Amino acid sequence: MDRKRIAGPELSVPPLFDKPQIVPQELAGEGRPDGRSPEDVRPIFLKTGLINQANGSAYIELGNTKLACAVYVLFFPTHCSSAFPRLITPPPRCSYGPRQNKKQTFSNMGLLNCEFKFASFSCSKRRGNQRDSQEKEYSQILSEALAPAVRLELFPKAMIDVFVTVLENDGTASCLAGAITAASVAIADAGLEMIDQVAAVSAVERSHHLVFPQRTQSFAKDQILMDATSAEEKLETGTLVVSYMPSANEVTHVLQTGETEGPVTVQAIEQCIDACSKIYTVMSAALVESLKEGERPRV
Repeated sequence: MDRKRIAGPELSVPPLFDKPQIVPQELAGEGRPDGRSPEDVRPIFLKTGLINQANGSAYIELGNTKLACAVYVLFFPTHCSSAFPRLITPPPRCSYGPRQNKKQTFSNMGLLNCEFKFASFSCSKRRGNQRDSQEKEYSQILSEALAPAVRLELFPKAMIDVFVTVLENDGTASCLAGAITAASVAIADAGLEMIDQVAAVSAVERSHHLVFPQRTQSFAKDQILMDATSAEEKLETGTLVVSYMPSANEVTHVLQTGETEGPVTVQAIEQCIDACSKIYTVMSAALVESLKEGERPRV
């Protein structure tokens, strides 16, 4: 008998990979905790002109999710939009915005530089000061979603800087969708010519492999929840973020993670497009309100 080896049991039980997930008590009701239906998004507050030193800025709230975006533009082409005449003469301290890109050779297309960052206090677990892999990925997605809407051909060999900071995180997917929406409004507030505004919304799929405590029933089929919160994202099996230009009727970017079936994904995209059309009215109203306010004081 080998005393250095541990003898295994004669009978063994295979592991359960599809173990049902217990739903917390606050999510065990028929509806959602905040009273919304599955296809409703949270109330949106959108305001431009948050940062006086920036040429364009926007602040957005999606429930408890809060983000701020700033766009720095130092000069304009002669054929740039004249809807924002206050931005033609930028403040002397501003040193950003379409600036020469010295890292590559001449290009007829400008470069949209986007930086996405979670504030250190924005999440339940404290974030570091340096950008991690998730923030770098979201920065790239933000650039890809906005680039089709901005007329970068007007800024040859130039770089436009867009900075997004998450102040409070109540749903990671909704943070990315809110960042795309706020950045689009901030770029328009800066006076840069765009083909159309880019609205974005997130959706999560909640599977039927969930068991409610003290109840015998479970989901009969997969459920799509629009603009999910952090608590709802803990039960997700798949996530979808759609960026959409309503006037041009064009999808600029689609991000899907997790496991979802084809028909469920098609249905989620259709619901996201409908929600983007509703968000577009809020974006337009915020830009119209900024025009009525007139020239903002500069510091």
